[in-house]
Amino acid sequence: MEINELTVEKNIKDSYEDLFSAEKKVAEYVLKNLDEVVMLNVSELAKKCEVSEATIVRTCKHLGYSGYYQMRILLSRDTGKNEMHANKKEVSNLSELFEYHSERILNLSNHVNIETLIDVSKILLNAKNTHIVGVGNTVPIVLDLGFRLQRYGISCNYSMIPEQFYNYIMLGNENDALIAISRTGASTAVIRAIEMAHKKGMKIIVITGELNKQFVENADVIIKIVEKDNGFEIKPDSHLIEFAINEAILFIVKKNKDMNKNGIDINNKENMEMLLSEFKL
Repeated sequence: MEINELTVEKNIKDSYEDLFSAEKKVAEYVLKNLDEVVMLNVSELAKKCEVSEATIVRTCKHLGYSGYYQMRILLSRDTGKNEMHANKKEVSNLSELFEYHSERILNLSNHVNIETLIDVSKILLNAKNTHIVGVGNTVPIVLDLGFRLQRYGISCNYSMIPEQFYNYIMLGNENDALIAISRTGASTAVIRAIEMAHKKGMKIIVITGELNKQFVENADVIIKIVEKDNGFEIKPDSHLIEFAINEAILFIVKKNKDMNKNGIDINNKENMEMLLSEFKL
Protein backbone atom coordinates (compact mmCIF):
# COMPACT_ATOMS: atom_id res chain seq x y z
CA MET A 1 0.00 0.00 0.00
CA GLU A 2 1.35 3.47 -0.93
CA ILE A 3 2.15 5.92 1.85
CA ASN A 4 -0.51 8.39 0.66
CA GLU A 5 -3.23 5.77 1.12
CA LEU A 6 -2.45 5.26 4.81
CA THR A 7 -3.55 7.67 7.49
CA VAL A 8 -0.59 9.35 9.21
CA GLU A 9 -1.75 7.88 12.52
CA LYS A 10 -1.78 4.30 11.19
CA ASN A 11 1.53 4.77 9.40
CA ILE A 12 3.22 5.98 12.60
CA LYS A 13 1.78 3.11 14.62
CA ASP A 14 2.84 0.54 11.99
CA SER A 15 6.38 1.98 11.76
CA TYR A 16 6.90 2.90 15.42
CA GLU A 17 9.20 -0.01 16.35
CA ASP A 18 11.52 0.81 13.42
CA LEU A 19 12.11 4.38 14.61
CA PHE A 20 15.14 5.54 16.60
CA SER A 21 14.64 6.77 20.18
CA ALA A 22 14.53 10.50 19.33
CA GLU A 23 12.18 9.75 16.44
CA LYS A 24 9.89 7.77 18.74
CA LYS A 25 9.64 10.89 20.90
CA VAL A 26 8.35 12.81 17.90
CA ALA A 27 6.00 9.99 16.90
CA GLU A 28 4.51 9.80 20.40
CA TYR A 29 3.84 13.54 20.49
CA VAL A 30 2.19 13.49 17.05
CA LEU A 31 -0.04 10.52 17.99
CA LYS A 32 -1.21 12.27 21.18
CA ASN A 33 -1.77 15.66 19.50
CA LEU A 34 -2.94 15.02 15.93
CA ASP A 35 -5.18 18.09 15.71
CA GLU A 36 -2.55 20.40 17.21
CA VAL A 37 0.30 19.19 14.97
CA VAL A 38 -1.67 20.18 11.86
CA MET A 39 -1.23 23.82 12.96
CA LEU A 40 2.48 23.64 13.87
CA ASN A 41 5.43 24.44 11.63
CA VAL A 42 8.61 22.38 11.90
CA SER A 43 10.23 24.76 14.43
CA GLU A 44 7.16 24.76 16.65
CA LEU A 45 6.86 20.96 16.61
CA ALA A 46 10.57 20.59 17.39
CA LYS A 47 10.12 22.85 20.42
CA LYS A 48 7.10 20.88 21.61
CA CYS A 49 8.97 17.57 21.25
CA GLU A 50 12.20 18.99 22.72
CA VAL A 51 14.22 17.81 19.72
CA SER A 52 15.99 19.50 16.81
CA GLU A 53 14.28 20.48 13.58
CA ALA A 54 16.56 18.00 11.81
CA THR A 55 15.13 15.20 13.98
CA ILE A 56 11.61 16.16 12.89
CA VAL A 57 12.59 15.96 9.23
CA ARG A 58 14.45 12.66 9.71
CA THR A 59 11.43 11.18 11.48
CA CYS A 60 9.15 12.12 8.61
CA LYS A 61 11.53 10.65 6.04
CA HIS A 62 11.91 7.48 8.11
CA LEU A 63 8.11 7.17 7.98
CA GLY A 64 8.24 7.38 4.18
CA TYR A 65 7.33 11.04 3.64
CA SER A 66 9.37 13.48 1.57
CA GLY A 67 9.54 15.76 4.60
CA TYR A 68 7.51 17.39 7.36
CA TYR A 69 5.44 19.45 4.95
CA GLN A 70 4.05 16.36 3.18
CA MET A 71 3.28 14.61 6.46
CA ARG A 72 1.45 17.68 7.79
CA ILE A 73 -0.62 18.02 4.59
CA LEU A 74 -1.66 14.36 4.80
CA LEU A 75 -2.40 14.72 8.51
CA SER A 76 -4.61 17.70 7.71
CA ARG A 77 -6.48 15.50 5.23
CA ASP A 78 -6.92 12.81 7.86
CA THR A 79 -8.19 15.14 10.57
CA GLY A 80 -10.57 16.74 8.08
CA LYS A 81 -12.11 13.35 7.34
CA ASN A 82 -12.40 12.58 11.04
CA GLU A 83 -14.24 15.84 11.68
CA MET A 84 -16.91 14.85 9.18
CA HIS A 85 -17.82 11.98 11.49
CA ALA A 86 -17.31 13.74 14.82
CA ASN A 87 -20.17 13.84 17.28
CA LYS A 88 -20.45 17.62 17.29
CA LYS A 89 -22.94 20.22 16.20
CA GLU A 90 -22.82 20.99 12.50
CA VAL A 91 -22.79 24.50 11.11
CA SER A 92 -25.49 24.35 8.46
CA ASN A 93 -25.83 28.00 7.41
CA LEU A 94 -24.05 31.33 7.42
CA SER A 95 -25.97 32.58 10.43
CA GLU A 96 -24.63 29.73 12.58
CA LEU A 97 -21.13 30.22 11.19
CA PHE A 98 -21.11 33.91 12.11
CA GLU A 99 -22.59 33.09 15.51
CA TYR A 100 -19.81 30.57 16.12
CA HIS A 101 -17.08 33.12 15.35
CA SER A 102 -18.88 35.84 17.32
CA GLU A 103 -18.79 33.59 20.38
CA ARG A 104 -15.07 33.07 19.89
CA ILE A 105 -14.46 36.81 19.90
CA LEU A 106 -16.85 37.56 22.77
CA ASN A 107 -15.05 34.96 24.87
CA LEU A 108 -11.94 37.15 24.70
CA SER A 109 -13.58 39.71 26.98
CA ASN A 110 -13.34 37.18 29.81
CA HIS A 111 -9.57 36.95 29.47
CA VAL A 112 -8.22 40.25 28.07
CA ASN A 113 -8.74 43.25 30.32
CA ILE A 114 -8.74 46.94 29.45
CA GLU A 115 -5.81 47.71 31.77
CA THR A 116 -3.59 45.37 29.75
CA LEU A 117 -4.58 47.05 26.50
CA ILE A 118 -3.91 50.49 27.98
CA ASP A 119 -0.43 49.32 29.02
CA VAL A 120 0.15 48.15 25.44
CA SER A 121 -1.01 51.45 23.96
CA LYS A 122 1.23 53.48 26.29
CA ILE A 123 4.26 51.41 25.27
CA LEU A 124 3.47 51.92 21.57
CA LEU A 125 2.82 55.65 21.88
CA ASN A 126 6.01 56.20 23.90
CA ALA A 127 8.22 54.06 21.66
CA LYS A 128 10.44 55.64 19.03
CA ASN A 129 9.87 52.64 16.80
CA THR A 130 7.84 49.42 17.12
CA HIS A 131 9.01 46.09 15.70
CA ILE A 132 6.24 43.54 14.99
CA VAL A 133 7.28 39.92 14.43
CA GLY A 134 5.59 36.64 13.57
CA VAL A 135 6.12 33.80 11.11
CA GLY A 136 4.05 31.32 9.11
CA ASN A 137 0.30 31.60 9.62
CA THR A 138 0.83 34.63 11.87
CA VAL A 139 2.29 36.85 9.13
CA PRO A 140 -1.10 38.29 8.02
CA ILE A 141 -1.79 39.45 11.60
CA VAL A 142 1.63 41.13 11.73
CA LEU A 143 1.06 42.91 8.41
CA ASP A 144 -2.42 44.07 9.42
CA LEU A 145 -1.30 45.48 12.77
CA GLY A 146 1.85 47.12 11.41
CA PHE A 147 0.13 48.81 8.47
CA ARG A 148 -2.72 50.16 10.58
CA LEU A 149 -0.49 51.40 13.40
CA GLN A 150 1.48 53.31 10.78
CA ARG A 151 -1.75 54.95 9.66
CA TYR A 152 -2.10 56.20 13.25
CA GLY A 153 1.33 57.79 12.95
CA ILE A 154 3.22 55.11 14.90
CA SER A 155 6.55 54.18 13.35
CA CYS A 156 6.69 50.40 12.72
CA ASN A 157 9.00 47.83 11.19
CA TYR A 158 7.57 44.47 10.14
CA SER A 159 8.47 41.76 7.66
CA MET A 160 7.59 38.16 6.82
CA ILE A 161 11.32 37.39 6.49
CA PRO A 162 13.05 36.61 9.84
CA GLU A 163 16.45 37.83 8.67
CA GLN A 164 14.90 41.19 7.88
CA PHE A 165 13.10 41.69 11.19
CA TYR A 166 16.25 40.53 13.01
CA ASN A 167 18.12 43.33 11.23
CA TYR A 168 15.48 45.90 12.19
CA ILE A 169 15.80 44.87 15.86
CA MET A 170 19.60 44.94 15.77
CA LEU A 171 19.42 48.53 14.48
CA GLY A 172 17.03 49.49 17.29
CA ASN A 173 17.65 50.54 20.89
CA GLU A 174 16.05 50.81 24.33
CA ASN A 175 13.63 53.45 23.06
CA ASP A 176 11.94 50.89 20.79
CA ALA A 177 9.23 48.31 21.45
CA LEU A 178 8.61 44.78 20.19
CA ILE A 179 5.30 43.02 19.56
CA ALA A 180 5.81 39.25 19.23
CA ILE A 181 2.89 37.13 18.01
CA SER A 182 2.67 33.32 18.10
CA ARG A 183 -0.39 31.16 18.81
CA THR A 184 1.79 28.32 20.12
CA GLY A 185 4.46 30.44 21.79
CA ALA A 186 7.01 28.02 20.35
CA SER A 187 8.22 29.69 17.16
CA THR A 188 12.03 29.60 17.20
CA ALA A 189 12.33 32.68 14.98
CA VAL A 190 10.02 34.76 17.17
CA ILE A 191 11.68 33.60 20.42
CA ARG A 192 15.03 34.65 18.98
CA ALA A 193 13.59 38.07 18.12
CA ILE A 194 12.36 38.45 21.73
CA GLU A 195 15.81 37.56 23.07
CA MET A 196 17.45 40.11 20.76
CA ALA A 197 14.97 42.83 21.74
CA HIS A 198 15.48 42.05 25.45
CA LYS A 199 19.25 42.50 25.07
CA LYS A 200 18.58 45.87 23.44
CA GLY A 201 16.46 46.92 26.41
CA MET A 202 13.22 47.23 24.41
CA LYS A 203 9.76 47.03 25.92
CA ILE A 204 8.26 43.69 24.88
CA ILE A 205 4.60 42.81 24.24
CA VAL A 206 3.67 39.19 23.49
CA ILE A 207 0.41 37.85 22.06
CA THR A 208 0.16 34.09 22.47
CA GLY A 209 -2.10 31.15 23.21
CA GLU A 210 0.54 29.25 25.18
CA LEU A 211 2.62 30.65 28.06
CA ASN A 212 5.86 29.03 26.88
CA LYS A 213 8.58 30.14 29.33
CA GLN A 214 11.05 31.26 26.64
CA PHE A 215 8.31 33.23 24.94
CA VAL A 216 6.94 35.12 27.94
CA GLU A 217 9.77 35.37 30.50
CA ASN A 218 11.10 38.68 29.12
CA ALA A 219 7.70 40.20 28.33
CA ASP A 220 6.53 43.48 29.85
CA VAL A 221 2.94 42.82 28.79
CA ILE A 222 1.30 39.47 27.93
CA ILE A 223 -1.96 39.13 26.01
CA LYS A 224 -3.12 35.53 26.45
CA ILE A 225 -5.41 34.12 23.76
CA VAL A 226 -7.93 31.65 25.17
CA GLU A 227 -10.08 29.54 22.87
CA LYS A 228 -13.31 28.01 24.13
CA ASP A 229 -14.62 24.77 22.63
CA ASN A 230 -18.29 25.50 22.04
CA GLY A 231 -19.11 22.09 20.56
CA PHE A 232 -19.17 22.94 16.86
CA GLU A 233 -17.70 20.56 14.32
CA ILE A 234 -15.28 23.15 12.91
CA LYS A 235 -11.99 23.82 14.65
CA PRO A 236 -10.88 27.29 15.74
CA ASP A 237 -7.89 27.14 13.41
CA SER A 238 -8.43 30.57 11.86
CA HIS A 239 -6.64 33.60 13.29
CA LEU A 240 -9.78 35.65 13.72
CA ILE A 241 -9.00 35.93 17.44
CA GLU A 242 -5.65 37.58 16.75
CA PHE A 243 -7.30 40.02 14.33
CA ALA A 244 -9.81 40.86 17.07
CA ILE A 245 -6.88 41.57 19.41
CA ASN A 246 -5.47 43.88 16.72
CA GLU A 247 -8.79 45.75 16.63
CA ALA A 248 -8.78 46.17 20.41
CA ILE A 249 -5.19 47.44 20.48
CA LEU A 250 -5.87 49.91 17.66
CA PHE A 251 -9.03 51.15 19.36
CA ILE A 252 -7.25 51.92 22.64
CA VAL A 253 -4.24 53.41 20.84
CA LYS A 254 -6.57 55.80 19.05
CA LYS A 255 -8.30 56.73 22.33
CA ASN A 256 -4.95 57.49 23.98
CA LYS A 257 -3.68 59.34 20.92
CA ASP A 258 -6.78 61.56 21.00
CA MET A 259 -6.11 62.27 24.68
CA ASN A 260 -2.56 63.32 23.80
CA LYS A 261 -3.87 65.67 21.14
CA ASN A 262 -6.02 67.32 23.78
CA GLY A 263 -2.97 67.84 25.99
CA ILE A 264 -3.82 65.01 28.41
CA ASP A 265 -0.80 63.09 29.70
CA ILE A 266 -1.49 59.37 29.14
CA ASN A 267 1.26 58.46 31.62
CA ASN A 268 -0.59 60.18 34.44
CA LYS A 269 -2.50 57.63 36.53
CA GLU A 270 -5.43 59.96 37.20
CA ASN A 271 -5.84 60.66 33.50
CA MET A 272 -5.82 56.95 32.80
CA GLU A 273 -8.75 56.57 35.17
CA MET A 274 -10.68 58.85 32.81
CA LEU A 275 -10.13 56.42 29.99
CA LEU A 276 -10.87 53.37 32.14
CA SER A 277 -14.16 54.89 33.24
CA GLU A 278 -15.45 54.72 29.66
CA PHE A 279 -15.31 50.93 29.79
CA LYS A 280 -16.61 50.27 33.29
CA LEU A 281 -20.26 49.80 34.20
